[in-house]
Amino acid sequence: MKKTLTIILLGLVAYTGSYAQDVHFSQFYNAPMVTNPALTGAFNAEHRIIANYRGQWGSIDKPYTTYALSYDCGFLKNTISSGFPAIGLQFYADKAGDLKMGIIQINLNLAYHLALNKNHFLTAGIEGGYSQRSLNGTDMRWDSQYDPLAEEGFNANLPSNETSGFKSFGFADFGAGLLWTFNNGSTNMSSNDQIKGNLGVALFHLNRPKKNFTNFEPKSMFIKTTIHANVHFGIPNTNLAIVPSFLCELQGPAREILLGSLFRFRLQEKSKYTNFVSETALSIGVHYRFGDAIIATGMFEWKNYALGISYDVNTSKLSAATKSMGGLEIALRYQTPIFKKSDKSLY
Repeated sequence: MKKTLTIILLGLVAYTGSYAQDVHFSQFYNAPMVTNPALTGAFNAEHRIIANYRGQWGSIDKPYTTYALSYDCGFLKNTISSGFPAIGLQFYADKAGDLKMGIIQINLNLAYHLALNKNHFLTAGIEGGYSQRSLNGTDMRWDSQYDPLAEEGFNANLPSNETSGFKSFGFADFGAGLLWTFNNGSTNMSSNDQIKGNLGVALFHLNRPKKNFTNFEPKSMFIKTTIHANVHFGIPNTNLAIVPSFLCELQGPAREILLGSLFRFRLQEKSKYTNFVSETALSIGVHYRFGDAIIATGMFEWKNYALGISYDVNTSKLSAATKSMGGLEIALRYQTPIFKKSDKSLY
């Protein structure tokens, strides 16, 4: 029977296609292991925990919500001159729309950061995990259930006459990435003339897992390619820094491109001889997701914590329905400092 899922599925495709069929965060720099497994352990601390929340299109009845939680650490940082290994664990969940289309995934990440010299690292990372996809088929509307005499022209008590149901499914999922990190260091603790950053590429769904909500022939997922960059330019002899960043994700016919910058103001220097006192800083900035939204961001770093808050202002044709309300996003990060200071750290 001809299905009236066309509009529903077009909506799902618009969401999953436009945003590369996976969870995504506007603050991609605050969701490192979602961006690239090679970013596992790529920070100047012993341990790192990050929690992320995103609420998409809050003006509709059933908004899209995404949650993520990750932990990673590096071993023997500043001890092994040739580099160090790192390990991470991440979990994320996503729920979309009236049909509650959901993603739950857990990954184990491994990375090795190879020191090329005192200013450059080359990192390779891999991830493997399990993903569960679900869909609430009971709330679907079919041709045979439309009744011109009923409220809104739909009567849920009428039979759907459909023989094919919808089911949840799961699969193993694998990815890998490379990362180049550089840091020219600062002349002294207060000179603020440091230039540091990274450039990375990652591939996800390397095993091309099959997805299928029905009993029809399953489809293999497209491999997703992610390219990203982040640079920190300190303005010499000031407390200011410019931090531009870039993200490009390609998956089949879908793509997502973000470009923008944060402007970081240092409120307090870190301790001179140890890492007991971390830097305190306030950042504000704007990014643009091409064809979709302007993203305003503020971030506050204090001691071992960082809080990032951003909001997407929708600029696409969808803004007529969303009233330009894109998505609120919150990222909370906690890091335990490395108490033994070393000039070898690039992060």
